[in-house]
Amino acid sequence: MSNDEPPKNILRRLFRGLFSIPLAIWIFLEEWVWDEMLALMAWVGKLPPVHWVETQVAKLPPYAALIAFIIPGAILLPFKLAAVWLIAHGHGVYGLWVFVIAKIVGTAFLARIFSLTKPALLTIGWFNRAYLIITAWKERLYAYVRALPVYQRIRASARALKLAVKQWWRETFGGAR
Repeated sequence: MSNDEPPKNILRRLFRGLFSIPLAIWIFLEEWVWDEMLALMAWVGKLPPVHWVETQVAKLPPYAALIAFIIPGAILLPFKLAAVWLIAHGHGVYGLWVFVIAKIVGTAFLARIFSLTKPALLTIGWFNRAYLIITAWKERLYAYVRALPVYQRIRASARALKLAVKQWWRETFGGAR
Protein backbone atom coordinates (compact mmCIF):
# COMPACT_ATOMS: atom_id res chain seq x y z
CA MET A 1 0.00 0.00 0.00
CA SER A 2 1.33 3.41 -0.88
CA ASN A 3 1.59 6.34 1.49
CA ASP A 4 -0.47 8.46 -0.89
CA GLU A 5 -3.79 7.59 0.66
CA PRO A 6 -4.62 6.35 4.17
CA PRO A 7 -6.56 3.05 4.41
CA LYS A 8 -9.59 4.86 5.85
CA ASN A 9 -9.94 6.95 2.68
CA ILE A 10 -9.54 3.90 0.43
CA LEU A 11 -12.31 2.09 2.32
CA ARG A 12 -14.52 5.16 2.19
CA ARG A 13 -14.03 5.48 -1.59
CA LEU A 14 -14.67 1.77 -2.10
CA PHE A 15 -17.84 1.88 0.02
CA ARG A 16 -19.03 5.01 -1.75
CA GLY A 17 -18.43 3.50 -5.18
CA LEU A 18 -20.08 0.18 -4.38
CA PHE A 19 -23.16 1.50 -2.64
CA SER A 20 -23.82 4.96 -4.05
CA ILE A 21 -25.25 3.87 -7.39
CA PRO A 22 -27.65 1.20 -6.06
CA LEU A 23 -28.67 3.56 -3.26
CA ALA A 24 -29.28 6.39 -5.72
CA ILE A 25 -31.35 4.06 -7.91
CA TRP A 26 -33.40 2.97 -4.89
CA ILE A 27 -33.99 6.58 -3.84
CA PHE A 28 -34.85 7.57 -7.42
CA LEU A 29 -37.43 4.77 -7.59
CA GLU A 30 -38.81 5.76 -4.18
CA GLU A 31 -39.19 9.36 -5.34
CA TRP A 32 -40.77 8.29 -8.62
CA VAL A 33 -43.35 6.15 -6.78
CA TRP A 34 -43.79 9.01 -4.28
CA ASP A 35 -44.49 11.54 -7.05
CA GLU A 36 -46.86 9.23 -8.94
CA MET A 37 -48.77 8.28 -5.79
CA LEU A 38 -48.90 11.91 -4.68
CA ALA A 39 -50.53 12.85 -7.98
CA LEU A 40 -53.02 9.98 -7.65
CA MET A 41 -53.86 10.88 -4.06
CA ALA A 42 -54.28 14.55 -5.00
CA TRP A 43 -56.87 13.42 -7.54
CA VAL A 44 -58.59 11.25 -4.90
CA GLY A 45 -58.42 14.26 -2.56
CA LYS A 46 -60.86 16.11 -4.80
CA LEU A 47 -63.67 13.80 -3.72
CA PRO A 48 -65.80 15.73 -1.18
CA PRO A 49 -65.47 13.40 1.85
CA VAL A 50 -61.74 12.88 1.25
CA HIS A 51 -61.26 16.61 0.74
CA TRP A 52 -62.93 17.29 4.09
CA VAL A 53 -60.63 14.78 5.85
CA GLU A 54 -57.56 16.25 4.14
CA THR A 55 -58.58 19.74 5.21
CA GLN A 56 -58.76 18.55 8.82
CA VAL A 57 -55.38 16.79 8.55
CA ALA A 58 -53.78 19.93 7.11
CA LYS A 59 -54.97 21.90 10.17
CA LEU A 60 -53.36 19.55 12.70
CA PRO A 61 -50.88 20.99 15.20
CA PRO A 62 -47.26 19.76 14.84
CA TYR A 63 -47.23 16.65 17.04
CA ALA A 64 -50.70 15.54 15.93
CA ALA A 65 -49.43 15.95 12.35
CA LEU A 66 -46.46 13.75 13.28
CA ILE A 67 -48.81 11.04 14.52
CA ALA A 68 -50.85 11.32 11.30
CA PHE A 69 -47.60 11.04 9.34
CA ILE A 70 -46.53 7.89 11.21
CA ILE A 71 -49.87 6.07 10.99
CA PRO A 72 -49.60 4.73 7.39
CA GLY A 73 -46.23 3.15 8.08
CA ALA A 74 -47.43 1.69 11.36
CA ILE A 75 -50.54 0.22 9.76
CA LEU A 76 -48.59 -1.36 6.91
CA LEU A 77 -45.68 -2.68 8.99
CA PRO A 78 -47.48 -5.98 9.74
CA PHE A 79 -48.05 -6.50 6.01
CA LYS A 80 -44.36 -5.95 5.30
CA LEU A 81 -43.44 -8.37 8.08
CA ALA A 82 -45.90 -10.89 6.64
CA ALA A 83 -44.18 -10.45 3.27
CA VAL A 84 -40.82 -11.25 4.85
CA TRP A 85 -42.37 -14.28 6.57
CA LEU A 86 -43.84 -15.50 3.26
CA ILE A 87 -40.49 -15.11 1.52
CA ALA A 88 -38.67 -16.88 4.37
CA HIS A 89 -41.11 -19.79 4.16
CA GLY A 90 -40.70 -20.41 0.45
CA HIS A 91 -43.48 -18.23 -0.91
CA GLY A 92 -41.23 -15.68 -2.57
CA VAL A 93 -43.64 -14.51 -5.27
CA TYR A 94 -46.51 -13.99 -2.83
CA GLY A 95 -44.22 -12.31 -0.35
CA LEU A 96 -42.87 -10.00 -3.03
CA TRP A 97 -46.40 -9.09 -4.13
CA VAL A 98 -47.49 -8.36 -0.56
CA PHE A 99 -44.39 -6.23 0.00
CA VAL A 100 -44.76 -4.27 -3.27
CA ILE A 101 -48.47 -3.60 -2.71
CA ALA A 102 -47.85 -2.53 0.91
CA LYS A 103 -44.99 -0.31 -0.27
CA ILE A 104 -47.09 1.38 -2.95
CA VAL A 105 -50.14 1.86 -0.71
CA GLY A 106 -47.97 3.10 2.15
CA THR A 107 -46.09 5.47 -0.12
CA ALA A 108 -49.37 6.83 -1.50
CA PHE A 109 -50.73 7.67 1.94
CA LEU A 110 -47.39 8.81 3.32
CA ALA A 111 -46.78 11.14 0.37
CA ARG A 112 -50.21 12.72 0.64
CA ILE A 113 -50.11 13.08 4.41
CA PHE A 114 -46.62 14.53 4.25
CA SER A 115 -47.72 17.09 1.65
CA LEU A 116 -50.63 18.06 3.90
CA THR A 117 -48.67 18.17 7.17
CA LYS A 118 -45.24 19.34 5.99
CA PRO A 119 -45.64 22.94 7.22
CA ALA A 120 -46.59 21.72 10.71
CA LEU A 121 -43.94 18.98 10.75
CA LEU A 122 -41.17 21.41 9.84
CA THR A 123 -41.98 23.49 12.92
CA ILE A 124 -40.78 20.57 15.08
CA GLY A 125 -37.10 21.34 15.60
CA TRP A 126 -35.66 17.81 15.42
CA PHE A 127 -37.91 16.90 12.47
CA ASN A 128 -36.81 20.01 10.57
CA ARG A 129 -33.13 19.26 11.24
CA ALA A 130 -33.57 15.62 10.16
CA TYR A 131 -35.43 16.72 7.02
CA LEU A 132 -32.65 19.17 6.09
CA ILE A 133 -29.92 16.60 6.77
CA ILE A 134 -31.65 13.91 4.69
CA THR A 135 -32.40 16.33 1.86
CA ALA A 136 -28.81 17.59 1.76
CA TRP A 137 -27.45 14.03 1.87
CA LYS A 138 -29.76 12.99 -0.97
CA GLU A 139 -28.65 15.95 -3.08
CA ARG A 140 -24.96 15.10 -2.47
CA LEU A 141 -25.65 11.49 -3.46
CA TYR A 142 -27.40 12.57 -6.65
CA ALA A 143 -24.59 15.03 -7.46
CA TYR A 144 -22.03 12.23 -7.03
CA VAL A 145 -23.97 9.91 -9.35
CA ARG A 146 -24.59 12.68 -11.92
CA ALA A 147 -20.83 13.33 -12.04
CA LEU A 148 -20.03 9.72 -12.90
CA PRO A 149 -18.98 9.23 -16.54
CA VAL A 150 -21.29 6.21 -16.93
CA TYR A 151 -24.26 8.29 -15.80
CA GLN A 152 -23.37 11.05 -18.24
CA ARG A 153 -23.09 8.52 -21.09
CA ILE A 154 -26.46 7.00 -20.21
CA ARG A 155 -28.07 10.46 -20.09
CA ALA A 156 -26.55 11.38 -23.45
CA SER A 157 -27.79 8.11 -24.97
CA ALA A 158 -31.25 8.67 -23.52
CA ARG A 159 -31.37 12.20 -24.97
CA ALA A 160 -30.23 10.92 -28.37
CA LEU A 161 -32.86 8.17 -28.27
CA LYS A 162 -35.57 10.66 -27.31
CA LEU A 163 -34.60 12.93 -30.20
CA ALA A 164 -34.55 9.97 -32.60
CA VAL A 165 -38.02 8.88 -31.47
CA LYS A 166 -39.36 12.42 -31.85
CA GLN A 167 -37.83 12.65 -35.33
CA TRP A 168 -39.30 9.26 -36.29
CA TRP A 169 -42.70 10.34 -34.96
CA ARG A 170 -42.65 13.55 -37.01
CA GLU A 171 -41.58 11.71 -40.14
CA THR A 172 -44.11 8.94 -39.65
CA PHE A 173 -47.16 10.79 -38.36
CA GLY A 174 -46.34 14.44 -39.10
CA GLY A 175 -46.61 17.29 -36.63
CA ALA A 176 -44.69 17.77 -33.39
CA ARG A 177 -46.27 15.76 -30.58
